[in-house]
Amino acid sequence: MGLIKLKNKYTGCMLGAAIGDALGKQNEGVRRKEILKMGYIKDYGRAPTGSPGDKLRAGQYTDDTEQMLVLAQSLIAFNGFKAVDFAYRIAKWGVKVRNDPSRSPFLGPSSSSAIDKLNSGISWKESGSDIPSCGSAMRVAPIGLFYDCLENVESNAVLSSIPTHKSKGAIAGAVAVAVAVRCSLDGFDRHEIIRQTCERASNYDIGFAKKIELAYESRNEMPDIVFDRLGTSYYVYDTVPCAFYCFSRYFDDPEMAIIESVNAGGDTDSIGCITGALCGALHGIERFSKKWINGLENKDLVENIATMIYGKTRGLIRT
Repeated sequence: MGLIKLKNKYTGCMLGAAIGDALGKQNEGVRRKEILKMGYIKDYGRAPTGSPGDKLRAGQYTDDTEQMLVLAQSLIAFNGFKAVDFAYRIAKWGVKVRNDPSRSPFLGPSSSSAIDKLNSGISWKESGSDIPSCGSAMRVAPIGLFYDCLENVESNAVLSSIPTHKSKGAIAGAVAVAVAVRCSLDGFDRHEIIRQTCERASNYDIGFAKKIELAYESRNEMPDIVFDRLGTSYYVYDTVPCAFYCFSRYFDDPEMAIIESVNAGGDTDSIGCITGALCGALHGIERFSKKWINGLENKDLVENIATMIYGKTRGLIRT
């Protein structure tokens, strides 16, 4: 793989996650049936009044991408994952979000509880919530970009989850997304991406891994049937399999994969964020429309951080 293509995959992964997040925030909490009545979201816009993202601008992403950037910046600063630093950064970030009325509604119960504990002095090893939500899965993509050995991807994905999400499901979700990002970056075929993902996720939660398999096996079935079967709530057992379904169904059409994901209903910003990360890691930034890229708020920041991770992994940037 050429270096330009590889770099485009790094930026594609990070920007894809942010694009899916920013598109998906418009449908967060909306039922699939209502989305179908209103029509598919295909471009940026404001979220409906009363929804978590109603104070955000069109093209502005949510806490999913913000937490991903916090993790990425920690990786860059320490040339790898350092739990103490990441826990410090996420706790500090949480305080800022709480004080911002436009962003505070996005802070989920797991992250909120963990941030309280971290800021009270509780160790990162003990601060994580037992709620099996998707907070650590939605932000974990940089781990898959940073480490090229799947064993290291897996072990560091686990560590990255623990400060805020320590349930077996949440940990398995983080492992699944990070491993799939790495496999996509390396150009594995669809079957092998799912095989590696399920094998490693099953080390932490066999039931979760089986649901990823179900999502993959359902890839030729219609979205309405599959979303109803998988569920679209904020629980990791729903969001992550839904993202893998969209990714698997539209494996060669990344824009359609993201469009389907952000119109699934339920936790659409997280489903979109994960789907976008996987699609971007597989195909690269050039497969996303210029309209999406240019309309994304802080796109230069996201792209620059992705480029810095690429530079670190290639030895082009030294600490």
